[in-house]
Amino acid sequence: MALTDARLRSAKAGDKLVKLSDGHGLQFWLYPTGAKSWRLVYQWHGNQRSMTLGPYPEMSLRAARIAAEDARRAVRGGTDPGPRKNAPAGRAGSATPTYSEIRARWQAKEGRNARSADTLARYDRLAKIGAELDTRPIAEIKASEIFDILQRLEARGTFETAKRLRAMISRVFRFAIALDHAATDPASHLVGMIASPPARPRSAVTDRKGFAELLRAMAAYEARSCVGNALMLLALTAARSGELRLAEWTGEIDLDDGVWTIPQARTKMRRAHRVPLSKQAVAILKRMQAHSRALRTRFVCPSPRLGQPISENAFNCALRSMGVGADVATAHGFRSSFSTIANESGLWRSETIEMALAHVDSSVRGIYQRGDMFSERARLMQWWADEIDAMISGRDKIGSKFELQPHGSAR
Repeated sequence: MALTDARLRSAKAGDKLVKLSDGHGLQFWLYPTGAKSWRLVYQWHGNQRSMTLGPYPEMSLRAARIAAEDARRAVRGGTDPGPRKNAPAGRAGSATPTYSEIRARWQAKEGRNARSADTLARYDRLAKIGAELDTRPIAEIKASEIFDILQRLEARGTFETAKRLRAMISRVFRFAIALDHAATDPASHLVGMIASPPARPRSAVTDRKGFAELLRAMAAYEARSCVGNALMLLALTAARSGELRLAEWTGEIDLDDGVWTIPQARTKMRRAHRVPLSKQAVAILKRMQAHSRALRTRFVCPSPRLGQPISENAFNCALRSMGVGADVATAHGFRSSFSTIANESGLWRSETIEMALAHVDSSVRGIYQRGDMFSERARLMQWWADEIDAMISGRDKIGSKFELQPHGSAR
């Protein structure tokens, strides 16, 4: 009896492997672990063989039937469609997929795993950097080939990119192993083979006088720049730059209640985070909303390119255009400025400040503390916005000397 989508969705894992037949050798395998995959059983020179077609639901029922028919067509044409793990490189008839084919399927799976938009974009960038592996059969790629790519990145000083690329390639190979398209993960042998540069925390201005001068420069820049509005909003909310630049109006921004809800998929800690909006933040958002409506975009921080948010470098580029060096301040450093000044004020509990930064308490106390202290955080963020106003206007009698002191930022 042919399978249906409803039957596949309702299939439950048991203590043993469950096999459901769709006919003509196509089988749906449901493992005790809950993993699901498509297999094809076929005859080759009088011997029964089987091959993995792909995981479910990444490969739909319709796609599995098409893949099975392609394999049966290969058998009728005299070609064994199954992977040949010990076949020499370039041997005719090998059905081993290329690295790019497996990588594309792995990326599609990650997209369904609620990865953040930034993470998925990073995978795309890393895929382009490692593109010379794309046409190679995945089962034939050696560790030395991967190491050559990583060494070139290391020579250019892009150490973090090299490490991220190695990690991504390793994940692709583990995916290939699960599909029986590779026997080992050569990238796993390269752990620790890339040099690590000295740790350098992202710069932040934690001196109140210096931060006041920076805010004045931002206020002047804000008046003539859409990115300037977003940069000031970043300072007011102490949010992570990636969370703000990808923010959307629908489902996130509530100007009436003064709340910005960052969805789980876009937060570092993978849980939704509510940000109380001060009166000053709401005023900026209303200006930004008018700009977004004019561009007919869903993004709070739209790019001049229609349909796109501002780039991940936009905030720091704005700071550089103000003459603020990378060794002095970064957009992410606003979080350190907020944390330091709020803690030094003595007015707020450290737990409230940490919750405002969306930091997760991993202690036993943190496990049982389920609230988000929203009311107290709302008072904190309004106090912070008023402090920013005072620093910009000079009402707190801060001098005009530009005393920016580099400092490591909060994560």
